[in-house]
Amino acid sequence: MVLVLLACLGNALALTLQRKAAQDSARQRGLSAGSFRDMVRRPPWLFGIVIFAGAVICQVLALQLGSISLVQPVLVMELPFTLLVGWWILGGALRPYEWSAVGLMSVGLVVLLACLRPHGGQALEAGNVRWVLGTLVTLIALGVCVWIARTSRAVGKAAFFGIAAGIGSGFVAVIIKAMADALALGGLGEVLATWQSYLLIPVAPVAFWTLQSGLRAGRLLASQPGLTLGNPILSFLWGTGLLGEEVAGGWWLLGGAVGALILTVGVFLLARSPVLAAQEGTPTASRTTKTTNSRRVL
Repeated sequence: MVLVLLACLGNALALTLQRKAAQDSARQRGLSAGSFRDMVRRPPWLFGIVIFAGAVICQVLALQLGSISLVQPVLVMELPFTLLVGWWILGGALRPYEWSAVGLMSVGLVVLLACLRPHGGQALEAGNVRWVLGTLVTLIALGVCVWIARTSRAVGKAAFFGIAAGIGSGFVAVIIKAMADALALGGLGEVLATWQSYLLIPVAPVAFWTLQSGLRAGRLLASQPGLTLGNPILSFLWGTGLLGEEVAGGWWLLGGAVGALILTVGVFLLARSPVLAAQEGTPTASRTTKTTNSRRVL
């Protein structure tokens, strides 16, 4: 839990530092072709890359020590961490609305994990049949979401690209879990001998492409819920349905459902935050900033 929370904080800090570098470069050089080269030379951008690498290591170690059904749901906290770190570095003001949404997400996550208590399971002991069937179903679901996104307009495009990005990142985590188990079992040689490791070669670029498509497709409100929730949902289904991980039963399932509902409400509320949209640099943020400036002039 500590490692995955550090991974969330690291991802949020790295993203915010890179945004700061991009904003500083745009202010000084404009949106020219050279601004990207200028941005990647700036200390905040380079420092962000180093922090991101550390966050990846923390997540891999967390997956090696714990079940994917426990680790991946905690990653939803990257969203409020991004808001809070952005507030600290980029400035702005957080209202009671944002604090309430962060509180709902925190309470929902604690209730969910405290009730279900995911544990056990071994990714490499699931068998090839389960892995093949799970991979096919996952890729079909991702492909359907991309197809719907490409044939939709505005909000629908952003929403389904967000869901596809969540599925892609969740599947990447499943593959990394198998690689982490192989590393613990027999070192690097075992990782190279495990066929699931090579799924990362085609899946990682697709997950990255869907993520970028979701971020460019439209409003944060439409893409962020699917992006944030798709990862833990897919990981949880893989963990408990295919990899042999276990959760508490009986009335605890009802408590877990209540926690999941509270968490989901918090995600949707936080995705509507103008402060978060401003940090993302979305069109909504631009309109909000212009409106605010107009009010100040008046």
